Amino acid sequence: MNGTFTSALALACLAPIAACVSHAAPDTAASDTAAAEQLVKRMTPKLAGRVQFAIAPKLKSPVIEGKGGSVLVSAPNVRECIRGYGYYLRRVAKIHFSWNGNNTSGSSFIIPTRKIVVPEALPFNYAYNYCTLSYTSASWDKKRWERELDYMALNGVQYVLVTSGLEKVWQDFLTELDYPADKIKKFIPNPCYAAWWNMGNLEGEGGPVSQTLIDSEAELGRFIVQRLQSLGMEPVLQGYVGFLPHDFPQAGLNGKLLPQGKWCAYNRPCVLQPTAPAFPGIAKLWYKHLHAVYGTTAKAYGGDLFHEGGKKGNTVLDEAARAVQSAMQQAAPGSKWLLQAWGHNPDARLLAGTDPQHTVILALQKDLTPKAQVDFNYAGRPFVWCELSNFGGKHGMFGGMDVVENLTRDKSKAIGIGMISEGLETNPLFYELVWERMNNDKKIDRNDFLTRYARARYGSKDRRFVEALNLLAKGIYTPDKRREGSLENIMCARPGLNVRKASTWAAPDMYYKPESIEAAAKLYLAAGKKAGKSLTRLSTYRYDLADLCRQVLADRARKQLEKCKQAFDNKNTAAFRKESAAFLQMIEDCAAVLSTSEYFLMHRFVNGAMNRGTTAEDKAAMRRSLLQLITTWRPDIGVLNDYSHRQFPEMLRLYYKPRWEMFFANRISELEGKKVASEEVERGVTQNNGEKVEHVTIRNKSLEKFELGFAQSKPKLPTKPQGDILKLAEKILSKK
Repeated sequence: MNGTFTSALALACLAPIAACVSHAAPDTAASDTAAAEQLVKRMTPKLAGRVQFAIAPKLKSPVIEGKGGSVLVSAPNVRECIRGYGYYLRRVAKIHFSWNGNNTSGSSFIIPTRKIVVPEALPFNYAYNYCTLSYTSASWDKKRWERELDYMALNGVQYVLVTSGLEKVWQDFLTELDYPADKIKKFIPNPCYAAWWNMGNLEGEGGPVSQTLIDSEAELGRFIVQRLQSLGMEPVLQGYVGFLPHDFPQAGLNGKLLPQGKWCAYNRPCVLQPTAPAFPGIAKLWYKHLHAVYGTTAKAYGGDLFHEGGKKGNTVLDEAARAVQSAMQQAAPGSKWLLQAWGHNPDARLLAGTDPQHTVILALQKDLTPKAQVDFNYAGRPFVWCELSNFGGKHGMFGGMDVVENLTRDKSKAIGIGMISEGLETNPLFYELVWERMNNDKKIDRNDFLTRYARARYGSKDRRFVEALNLLAKGIYTPDKRREGSLENIMCARPGLNVRKASTWAAPDMYYKPESIEAAAKLYLAAGKKAGKSLTRLSTYRYDLADLCRQVLADRARKQLEKCKQAFDNKNTAAFRKESAAFLQMIEDCAAVLSTSEYFLMHRFVNGAMNRGTTAEDKAAMRRSLLQLITTWRPDIGVLNDYSHRQFPEMLRLYYKPRWEMFFANRISELEGKKVASEEVERGVTQNNGEKVEHVTIRNKSLEKFELGFAQSKPKLPTKPQGDILKLAEKILSKK
């Protein structure tokens, strides 16, 4: 094999640059408006034929006006035409889209009587964390992706990370390097785990993958890229930074392969030093296969060296950066390298080797406090300010209203905004503000924004919505210190009488007044009772009231667990039975209220992922990997357990409640002097980007058997909402 590999390497080094480049993307400025017209038919079919588009290259931003009986949107290119149409829908027609419900109840077709000049978008608006494409997007099939890309376009996103299809790129790339086919299959993970593979953190989890899944992912990736380009947006493809399988042979590489050790017990891919003589040739092979799979070159490429604790060895970082970027420019002249600023990356020495003209830094920000830093100095390299408000895709109200409202370019110096949470499809209020910021470089007036938001999302002028939203904006959506996302619901935590969070790295402290959540929920309930079916038939209202009630119950559960602990410490068996039963009822109440919204139902998540597969085997693999990801994460119990927990009603009933039932049963047996299953407390310390975090794991064989077996289960998942949101909310909110 080594001799064949050396020959392949030699050929790679001699391959002409042209062989690495397929056909380039079309010039969006010259594109016609057919893509915009098709989007109108998909997103707003009733307006098809009533909206016209015109390309006017001299315009700086879209202009909306009436033309006969139609609305005319003129803009310098098709992407700006679509962004202009998005502005028309939000500001004029009052049509609201979100990940958590749409509303057209208050909409109308309005022909402007004067020209409307749409504010200019920021120059570089970006979407998706690598993690997003596993924690959330693994459940998106082609139809769901089609809707997503339309939604991105309407909101002014310009650059979108694409990783579906890299399975095929790696297969073709490693095959040409003569790496064995059986090892290639083991190296490639299930799409649910592809995010951490693409960041160089792990290999093969959820595999080996089938050829049908590899091919279907390539087809999906090509669809995403082609649709992005037709809409005038730019796909961000994966650049080559030296990754190779951890057991790749050293022959022909002169000892330049750097082992990367472990990440959360996983083998990491090794890194071929970019300064190695073999690197340019191998990088050429990568780009050749990358562009062949997607059918295009790109204007931007991702890829990070030594991500989250990677081992640099004796690498001269500035020279390594120049080598990576040189190969990128050879393959796609003029393209930009997008580097994630996260933890200690990018190293200042590596940054010094990058070309400022062809580098953009994605500044990931989990500090969303009012005093958050927004202006950064990356050695003169332009940067994009990226909100990072969700970790693991978990549910929970969270965001940074104050910092985003004030995030003008004068203040931040950022060239754009990045929507880069690890998980999406939560917190519609906060993400609507992010969209607003991408399309508005002025300080955002909170009351004006919330008034427009309530009017669009609920089709209602009831001021109770604005009052409630202000309570949320001033409280739970304005954290007082940096934290990894929302305050977690302890119903989803591995049971214990002292638990305050569900995952290892989350912050356990409550930073808002729970009374403000209850007050907001009661205002929403009062508005719903007054309006009746005109509100309850809206998916937007049902989702938001259910989410408020979920948050109320999550906050109450903390106090209820304290009552359980007090009864246990007092050795009062009767009281413990009563208080633990009340805690379990809270889980049931939470599941019941979430069941009223189609956007909390688990079938959307699981069935969407299964639809990524074309065979029964692939569908089963997707379901199994997805269920593992949102429970134990790994095929054992460790620091990643419950990191991506989800408050789906089915998970509350089928997974979290049984865990608490087992735990409470053991404590009752203990109080009654009966034999209890062995439980061992395991304490440890883990690193999180240089920050030490203490963690505790309870070793309980019965509990672990249940948890690890859940990924193999086939839960029955309702496909339609159940229950009356107003009755359930009134029942919950009437309790003290």
